[in-house]
Amino acid sequence: MFRKELPLIAIVCAIWTYNLQAEQIHSAWVGGPSSWWEDKYNWDPFEFMSDGPDNFLGELGHSYVVTINKPPQSIDEVTVGLSYSHTIDRLDCYGKVNLENWSDHYVCLSIPESNPPYQPDVNCLANHGDLSVGQIDIRGDVINLAKLGFGEHINIFGNLYNEAGATITVDMTDIDVEEGGEVYNDGLIQIYTVGGIGETPYFHNNGEIQLFIGGGCNGAIFDNDGAAVIRGSGVVSGHQLQNRGMICASMGPLLLYFEGSLTNTGTLKNDVGATLHIADGIGAPMADVNNQGTIEVNAGGSITFDCNLVNDPNALINLLGGTLAAEKLTQKPGATLQGFGGITTDVLISPNGIIKFTGPTNVVGDVNISEGATLEVSDGTTLVTGHCTCTEGTIHMIGGRIIPQGGFTNNNCNVIWEPGLYTNIADFNLDGKVNLKDFTYFADTWLRQAGL
Repeated sequence: MFRKELPLIAIVCAIWTYNLQAEQIHSAWVGGPSSWWEDKYNWDPFEFMSDGPDNFLGELGHSYVVTINKPPQSIDEVTVGLSYSHTIDRLDCYGKVNLENWSDHYVCLSIPESNPPYQPDVNCLANHGDLSVGQIDIRGDVINLAKLGFGEHINIFGNLYNEAGATITVDMTDIDVEEGGEVYNDGLIQIYTVGGIGETPYFHNNGEIQLFIGGGCNGAIFDNDGAAVIRGSGVVSGHQLQNRGMICASMGPLLLYFEGSLTNTGTLKNDVGATLHIADGIGAPMADVNNQGTIEVNAGGSITFDCNLVNDPNALINLLGGTLAAEKLTQKPGATLQGFGGITTDVLISPNGIIKFTGPTNVVGDVNISEGATLEVSDGTTLVTGHCTCTEGTIHMIGGRIIPQGGFTNNNCNVIWEPGLYTNIADFNLDGKVNLKDFTYFADTWLRQAGL
């Protein structure tokens, strides 16, 4: 009877041995504060290793899921040096961890590539703590759930995920997401001093991106979602930008550099004193921008379009003391353009459209008021340095004045005068006094210069 059981035992042992060969080993860092990945005694378990965790260098064909954590003793952080490439299934980092090159030559940590759809438990580097990465290629997805810092050039051959509540910091270096990898940001990305994240076909921002001192981000298709914010001074570039959130120039110039198109259903704005520049890329001129959301131009700064700007129905342009510039500005019926400041372009008010200037405003260009359209000026002087043409439209002055410095063509224009809330209609030069100077001002600006 004992002899009959021996073949069965042999079969079970053979199956067990086969399974052992295919085993995925969970290996944890037990080394000191600064040591080598390649020292197998820095890992637990180490029995099947020859040079630290590596799917291709271990015994019996094992694969590895690796965890690096700050040891429980009083060590502030762990630094793991790599001298050559390693292939593992997954790397999870906890606590304050540094992965870096200790050699004089370029090295990489190599993780097998993952294929869409995103699989959060395989083929990735996942950070749960405070991870710093320097000069390492990563082949696979990078998932950040806490704090991830890049201080040297990194190539990621996979997708980059920054989860809600997590932070990625890039300083004075480039993070290239290669070979079709994509960027998904639901947390905070901070990019400093001409650093950047880019070379991705798709950059999806549903969190916040902060740019400092020339930092930049790039995506062939750049999708700034409804709850997303891009703020600061730097460069956002690519081929197509869809803005449903907010893009705000702050603390300096912010350049949106796109070779294709920009669609705005969210908010484009500048903080006080900052400039937002929407520039066309190398090659064909940028397509017209149709504003279907909000453009807010604040004092001491500007928003400039290197293309035609169309303010579509239900859209809003708020002039709050800044300057709006474009190749040409078209105001559609049902759209709102209001406020005061500067406009540097030719302005066309489409039939039944309306523009309301509510304070001192300079228009550096021509103004064309179409049939049924209205230009309303209240409580201030609007100076048009170009030519003003009104064809069966309306110029409505409510305590304000319009000075067509380049001449005025009246094609059955309806001119309406009425006193404003804060000015006297007879105070033509708006100096707070009604006297002979007002008659001289009226005669000079309207009767002689405007040819009325």
